[in-house]
Amino acid sequence: ADAVAVTSMGGHFCVKELEAISALPVLNAIPMLNEGFVERGLKRIGLLGTKMVMESHVYGGVPSVECVIPQGEDLGAVQDDYIAMATAAHVTDSQRETFFRVGRDLCEKQDAEAVVLAGTDLFLAFEGQECGFPVIDAAEVHIEAIFRKSIEA
Repeated sequence: ADAVAVTSMGGHFCVKELEAISALPVLNAIPMLNEGFVERGLKRIGLLGTKMVMESHVYGGVPSVECVIPQGEDLGAVQDDYIAMATAAHVTDSQRETFFRVGRDLCEKQDAEAVVLAGTDLFLAFEGQECGFPVIDAAEVHIEAIFRKSIEA
């Protein structure tokens, strides 16, 4: 192997420690996300994911943008619905509605220019759906970077 990737956004909580001890380069999604925000000219993003990812603003690794997160009960609702969805590997209509409603609020009430799906399993709720706001899937950003690395000669 030429590199290693942590394929879960949640697993990036200790990516700096992994990078320090890994014998291989680590394909870290967080700086890749940050670079993508710069390329898109984004200044303010909303976050959906686990409570830890949201509250830490993607583990403090996206300094190019201001991060906004769900407020009040919505923070816990996103956390609970995300964990339930990820555990079941299936999204319910109610969970999807929570993610879409909170995402719209991040854009309409907190002026997020886009909502980052900062949870690997959020594609279950968003793939093939029209949610009414711009979305950046962190997992897709990471997959693209892993692919680019895999074809380097």
